[in-house]
Amino acid sequence: MKIISSRYTLIGNKIEENIAVAFSNKIEAIGKLEDLKDQFPTAEIVERENTLLMAGLINAHIHLEFSKNSTELNYGNFVNWLNSVIEKRTELVSSCETECIETVLDSLIKSGTTAIGAISSYGFEFEALKKSPIRKVIFNELIGSQPHQVDALWQNFLSRLEESSEFNSDRSTSSIAIHSPYSVHPILIRKAMEIATKRDIPVSTHFMESQAEREWLDSGKGDFKEFFEKFFNGSKPVNSAENFLNGFSKPIAFTHCNYLSDSELQIFKESNHTVSHCPRSNRLLGSGKLDINKLDSLGIEWNISTDGLSSNSSLSLWDELQTALYLHSDREPKEFAFQLLKSVTEIPAKQLNLNSGKIDIGRDSDLLLIDLKDDNFEDLSYIPLHLILRQYRIEKVFIGGDEVV
Repeated sequence: MKIISSRYTLIGNKIEENIAVAFSNKIEAIGKLEDLKDQFPTAEIVERENTLLMAGLINAHIHLEFSKNSTELNYGNFVNWLNSVIEKRTELVSSCETECIETVLDSLIKSGTTAIGAISSYGFEFEALKKSPIRKVIFNELIGSQPHQVDALWQNFLSRLEESSEFNSDRSTSSIAIHSPYSVHPILIRKAMEIATKRDIPVSTHFMESQAEREWLDSGKGDFKEFFEKFFNGSKPVNSAENFLNGFSKPIAFTHCNYLSDSELQIFKESNHTVSHCPRSNRLLGSGKLDINKLDSLGIEWNISTDGLSSNSSLSLWDELQTALYLHSDREPKEFAFQLLKSVTEIPAKQLNLNSGKIDIGRDSDLLLIDLKDDNFEDLSYIPLHLILRQYRIEKVFIGGDEVV
């Protein structure tokens, strides 16, 4: 049992002063330090003067397999980038093996990320994920649009799903990702959703990331037509947007969604789908800007995620939050900062079916203690904004109550 007493604590949408939190693997009590000492007399006490305690960050959509990318891939246009991924993927994947992924996971934890939704196309990250204390939902990705390949692709997917299921635990969940409507045959989608529904596990998918995808799914034309003819000998999309959305009988975690139509937005609202917003990836791939105002007006929940280093310069959620703060310039900064912090804690916890993401009794003890240096705050409601702007040092990281930094 530990008790942390910090000067500030982020609880819900409020900064509390001089609150202590008692926890083992779960949060046991919240209150004044002296009261908690009496309640838990043998607890280890951690007192810090000018610090803030908050829930650990959750990166709901991250790719680890291309983490060696630096200058290999082409940016500025989604289809040009996709062409470069096809050409360089073998080289990039083979250059980042277990030790490389371990280094990336370690840097994530040190930056305050305590849980991830890891999209796995090949399963090469499994050994590193198995060793890491980070909490993870492993989304085994299903991809393949050619009818003659369906059986082989399905067997490969099942093999990865079962392999990742072998190390399921309170910190690891094996789950399913359906790559996108343009790259997965409807037979595969149907079979995957049967498993997801039976096992009651979260499902992730990319959707409407680019204008090229919008045009291809709507009319079978545009830049994707040349891409599919070149690499896959395909001349028409395997799914329409409507049929793709109708294939989901449970809430899905969609990623990007920059080009949703009004009718698709209504489907998201009615089906309780959520959105992972990756602003830096979208900028680099020329994929436009997610209209979070429309999502908010309809009650569609969204999180901030980094995507992978194939389309980003870092996997720090603080960097991503800062970009989102500047990108959505119509939002009042102070109030928006609270929403942004919620988008990397409480919201993705719900999306990934995690019992973390907020400081509350009974929640998993995934916590950050942040050193605020000598900074003073006359108005405590500005602290979330300064957390994003200043990117203070993470002094301690706890996952399931274990101190990992």
